[in-house]
Amino acid sequence: MWKKVITAISLMLISTLYLMACGAEGIETGEEVLVETDENNTDTGAEVSEESELEELTGELVIMSWLPFNNWEQVIEDFTAEHPGVTVTLDMPKQEELLTAEFMERYTTRIMTGEGFDLVESDFVNMEKCAEQDVFVDLYELIHADNDFHREDYFSCIFETAEMNGKLPAFVYNVRPAYIHLNKRLLERAGIEYTKDTITFKELYEIYEKVREVAGEKIFLTALRYGYEGMSSFEDGYFIRNNLMDSEEYEEYLRMRHELYSTSELRSIMHDGTMKIGFDVLCCESDLWLPRNSANDMDINDFFTGTEDMTGVIAYESMHGERYSASIASMAISSFSPNKELAWEFIKYAFSDKDTSRSTVSMISPNKGKTEKVCEELTSENKEKLFSDIEAINTLNFVDLNLDYNLQSIYDDYFVNNTITAEECCKKLADRVYLYLNE
Repeated sequence: MWKKVITAISLMLISTLYLMACGAEGIETGEEVLVETDENNTDTGAEVSEESELEELTGELVIMSWLPFNNWEQVIEDFTAEHPGVTVTLDMPKQEELLTAEFMERYTTRIMTGEGFDLVESDFVNMEKCAEQDVFVDLYELIHADNDFHREDYFSCIFETAEMNGKLPAFVYNVRPAYIHLNKRLLERAGIEYTKDTITFKELYEIYEKVREVAGEKIFLTALRYGYEGMSSFEDGYFIRNNLMDSEEYEEYLRMRHELYSTSELRSIMHDGTMKIGFDVLCCESDLWLPRNSANDMDINDFFTGTEDMTGVIAYESMHGERYSASIASMAISSFSPNKELAWEFIKYAFSDKDTSRSTVSMISPNKGKTEKVCEELTSENKEKLFSDIEAINTLNFVDLNLDYNLQSIYDDYFVNNTITAEECCKKLADRVYLYLNE
């Protein structure tokens, strides 16, 4: 059961982060990674400016990670080199613990109690519940008190869309739009020319029906993100947030998903930047990498203009006009931390426009200056489209793995086992969500 949850929601993010980590030297696994600077580095004899004196920081930080590898190695090394009085420890699980039920329970408990950490990778928590209970620091308080932080340097979508009751519980650092490509050859065979730069689930469903009718054979939708288990994570979020799981609209949506379920197949994730797609696959998530992988010589602009086989990027838009980031990656500061200001300085450094700040692949920085740097190969037209699509993100789909675990058996009964109807599925889901959110 857990394997289904991981496949549906987090496998893509895990794979992306793992590939990023493998690109760095000295990948380490285990429970803790400590990066310290040498005391001898503190006195260089150089003239110290007033700004440097103001930025003199000391203290210890602990980052709790849900990943079994160090994605923060470079930024920790550079941050502690710039601030020799600071040490940063990364507390991470072992490889075999990755997203197990036992780990998730421990991870959630530690977050709610603030046990032994200052910062946390907050991708898989019930963010609304955490905000209600003030488990995380309201970053707006730190932002308003910090004259050196300028919101205009960042994409606006990481602020308003991440708010919970007027508070900012986490700093979202993945603003990669939810892009897909369609198979141009299949569209041409069906006499379809898709020219819009956005697509909804219903539009994809209608295209699929036409393509399958003409092809006379099985046509696949990739299971990850843009098949049965893909767009569903975005659409489900809307109905859960608005208490509409037992509505007629959701029931109709489930029926469409049920028809697509038998056509989904788990294909290997591309992540090689080559714009390849199976001849029988209608759509796939965009493999856009920024910065581009140096291992291939493909023109990065092809992701926007398309190739002989695939359309250019098309932004996914939900049935209710919601535009999403491809996945959520966020960092929060524990309200129990005695080092809140120091933790905020670390976040600012990690997501600044510095060359030494966190540089991720397929997770476009929320900092406009940093994004400008990694977009150097894009034409001005394509860069403008990317920036526009980032600013158009108006909904963040925070993943609550514990809730997904609670709902998975009901989805299985409908989609896999065919033991309940769509109407019964809606009713059971609504009851389960109500119990979970009010327990």
